[in-house]
This record gives sequence, structure tokens and C-alpha cells, in this order.
Amino acid sequence: MAYQREDYVKIARKFVSGWKKEVSEHIIDIIVSVMMTRDNVQQGGSFVQAVIDNDLYTALTRADEDCLSNIKIITMASKNCFVNQLEYDI
Repeated sequence: MAYQREDYVKIARKFVSGWKKEVSEHIIDIIVSVMMTRDNVQQGGSFVQAVIDNDLYTALTRADEDCLSNIKIITMASKNCFVNQLEYDI
């Protein structure tokens, strides 16, 4: 099944809500970019690539303030948030 960006946005929002945390649209976009980069759907920017590569130093030096404040949830999403989870209606 080919997933669309909207599917990634939907599962990213569900993932974030499971953390009982409100984040900006920018962070949702970053999480979507991380997931799509991880899944080889698109190529993310330098911060996203550093997250995917598990390169903490580079991620921290390339992060904006919003990403720095949300680095934990972004990183957790990279390893635990998958668009195929939509099929299980989480």
C-alpha cells in the first residue's frame, strides 16, 4: 500500500497525542519528515538526517529552538512511529 503525506500527518498526530503533549505544526512537519526520510519516501533536511543517523551532536547543532524543545519526541517518533500503524486504528 502506498501511503500519502496525509497518512503520515495523521499517525504523527496520534503519536504525539499519546505523549499527552501539544506541539506546533512545525514539529508535526518535522516528525513527518523524519518518518518519510526513514521510510525512503523523501529526503529530509540536515536536522532530520542527523536524527535518522542517530547523530546527536549534529542534530543539536542544526536544530531550531522548537526542535530543541521537542528533541525527545522527535527522536522517539523516528524509532516508534510508523504509518502502517494506521491499519490497526491506534
